[in-house]
Amino acid sequence: MKVNFTTVSKVFLIGFAVSNFSHLLSLLGIHETLTHAPSYLSFWWWHAILFLAYAVLPLSAVLIDHEVSCLLVTSVSLVGILLASLRVLSMLEGLHFVFLFLYSLAAILSLSLAVENISLKVAAERLSLERSHF
Repeated sequence: MKVNFTTVSKVFLIGFAVSNFSHLLSLLGIHETLTHAPSYLSFWWWHAILFLAYAVLPLSAVLIDHEVSCLLVTSVSLVGILLASLRVLSMLEGLHFVFLFLYSLAAILSLSLAVENISLKVAAERLSLERSHF
């Protein structure tokens, strides 16, 4: 059985987005997470930003399937790596390594999706140029 890298990347990004839906539950007051908001943001705004950046953006990148949206997921994941390394997002002391791994993998896979989308467009353009010579 041949594994399609694009499919694996999209499934991971969907799983990554679903795993961050706990921020929506925190917004609604159903579930209380242990992440602490920075002093300049309120609890509500912090979880709204995290929900939009790590749940909505990866889902929309998979559904839209455009290189710009994949690059946005990559940049947001790189910011997540920075936040996890500074232990802003860590729920417990040892969990920042898990966040580093998840955000790193999301950045790599979304960047590879962006490169693949661009390469498919370039290949299609090249093919149309080759056919126009005949």
